[in-house]
Amino acid sequence: MKICGILSEDRIFFDLKPGDKRSVLTEFVAALKKRNLIAAESRILEELLRRESLCSTGLEKGMAIPHCLSPEIEQSFLALAVFKEGIEYEAVDQMPTHVLLLLMGNSEDPGTQLKLLAHICRLVKETELVERIKQAQTPSEVCRILNEEEAKI
Repeated sequence: MKICGILSEDRIFFDLKPGDKRSVLTEFVAALKKRNLIAAESRILEELLRRESLCSTGLEKGMAIPHCLSPEIEQSFLALAVFKEGIEYEAVDQMPTHVLLLLMGNSEDPGTQLKLLAHICRLVKETELVERIKQAQTPSEVCRILNEEEAKI
């Protein structure tokens, strides 16, 4: 399961404004809607915020994986945002978050989302993915880095 097989370059953002978790997720979902990548903006944002209210999806090493399941999403969907300076995202290690990898899946197929979450968590834990992505300048560079780091595990 290759991340860049699901994450296309038009879903990689370098220009989202830093802020708190709610404002970042709001802007992220709005940016996806603006690029016509999602239709149900308010419903998806509501689902993401509901999931965050259970427990933060901020991991360690500068990565967060906000995720939700929604009937509006036909196939699993990834989008990525880079915050070079970092944001406060209630991470487990209490360090700034630099990469948000947004994962949305269909509520009828939670298994695919679980497999992706496990794969991404392993990738973050066993590689220098976040440090390398922080240095990226373009979406194609992010995909190259993802492919290189995935080859290590």
